[in-house]
Amino acid sequence: MAVPAIAVPVRNESVTNNQGESKVMKFGKSCTAFGQASASLLAAGILATGLASAALAEEPDRLMGLIEPATATKPLTIGVTLVHLQDDYWKGMAYGISDEAKRSGVIVRQIDIAGGYGNVPQQFSQINTMVSKGIDTLIVAPAAYDGFDTVLKDLKSQGIHVITAGVPVNSTSVDFGIVQNDSDIGAALTDAVCKDKGTAPAKALVIQGPAGAEWARLRIDAIQAAAAKCKGLELVVGPVGKEISLAYGMSQTSDMLLTNPDAKYVMTIETSLGLGATQAVKAAGSSAKVVTSALDKRAVDEIQNGDILVAATTEPGILIGRLLVQYAIRQNEGMDLTGLGALAGFGYPVVIVPTAIFSKATMANHPAELYDIPPEDWSLEAIQ
Repeated sequence: MAVPAIAVPVRNESVTNNQGESKVMKFGKSCTAFGQASASLLAAGILATGLASAALAEEPDRLMGLIEPATATKPLTIGVTLVHLQDDYWKGMAYGISDEAKRSGVIVRQIDIAGGYGNVPQQFSQINTMVSKGIDTLIVAPAAYDGFDTVLKDLKSQGIHVITAGVPVNSTSVDFGIVQNDSDIGAALTDAVCKDKGTAPAKALVIQGPAGAEWARLRIDAIQAAAAKCKGLELVVGPVGKEISLAYGMSQTSDMLLTNPDAKYVMTIETSLGLGATQAVKAAGSSAKVVTSALDKRAVDEIQNGDILVAATTEPGILIGRLLVQYAIRQNEGMDLTGLGALAGFGYPVVIVPTAIFSKATMANHPAELYDIPPEDWSLEAIQ
């Protein structure tokens, strides 16, 4: 399963903006898979930047060439609440926020964890605590799509900025979000399967995400829409999930393989589910291949060293975390927020972070430790 590799840009020097001037590069659509035009253009642009600077042997660009790094010249205190830390996507985002804040002169009051999708009351309590301690900006990855509007509206009335991280929320009181294009991710998973199967007919099992998660619905809708255009691909979509975990991915895949032993593929919309599906396929003695979304160390190991998990899209949590801090600085400094645009599922402007899909043949070309996988010795507890 061959996929295009994206080179990593490097930067000559870190730029500190002390005059409130914006040096933000404009960017838009996220990359999907297998040589689509948007992916090719982005890869070409990033490759050109990387080659031009590589001779200088500088440090790889932690912001992927999307914006110039700025340092806060005005006081800025942020509070953060994320969904969970069960995978490197969310852990990477927490790391990216904390590390970028240190580099950029931003105070992180607290990084709290809801503990899972659906844990909305926990997030409300966390938000109230952070507000009582004093914050200028709230970064929130909502544990559910609905139910946040009243709380966020109250924050806005107090003059607190609200930025969403990674996933959408149904609220008109969000300033903007730093996100991925979930529809592109879903389409990329189907494209991977469609190209791998060739002209032969094949059945693919689809493991869904949790109820009430808009990002999960968008990915499933895109998987189904892309599958309708793939001749000979039959989808068997499982029930809406109860949780995001390796154990749940394993149990759902095991159950579906019992009734669909002829399945050639398993598609999951998140890496923990994908790792669970990989274990289930192995335990069942099935020949099915697994494709999933988001890279963590376990997924990279499986793709490079195994033959069941064959491809995964990037969901660069570290990069998203860094951009959250950088855009919070720009908003606080009154700088131009170039790059914001509209995206289905979001009722507010968003910055779309590029994604791509990688397999065994191309995984070595992707610097996952720079954008996706946080350092092994880093822990949230150590910075609280």
